[in-house]
Amino acid sequence: MFALSVSSKQSKRLLAVVCAALTALAVVSVIAVVRLTDKPPETAVSGGKTISLQTDGNDCGAFFRQLGLDAGEVPVMEKTVRIPGEFDEVYTRYNALQKQAGLDLTPYRGLQAKQLTFELQNAEVRYAVLLIKENRVIGGHLTDGEYGGRLLPLG
Repeated sequence: MFALSVSSKQSKRLLAVVCAALTALAVVSVIAVVRLTDKPPETAVSGGKTISLQTDGNDCGAFFRQLGLDAGEVPVMEKTVRIPGEFDEVYTRYNALQKQAGLDLTPYRGLQAKQLTFELQNAEVRYAVLLIKENRVIGGHLTDGEYGGRLLPLG
């Protein structure tokens, strides 16, 4: 038979250590599950059709063809942008525009993305702007290019 004698002070300390270890294990488990299930989408539904969000760097021709758009092969402008960590009223409206195209910038808050602007041919607007992260379209819009002008969802 095995007997263990533990004082009240020692039992409280042991309980605290066990609780801390279980809490740490729970936090690590939650982080692992979130990372495994929080993969960016491969496709989006835009205009009633499923479109692939994959691109080849700056070559977004295949992406535009899925949307029925004819864009130049080379972007007319390229820059790096940071998606805000907290969405203000303007970015909340912009993200609502993204959701109309089957996209969502929420998972990318606080991260940098590449912003590419392409000139469109034979379209009701002049430009398409894409936000790219790791060769995947994460957002964008169509625009007439005027400051304060029209912004339309992709698709």
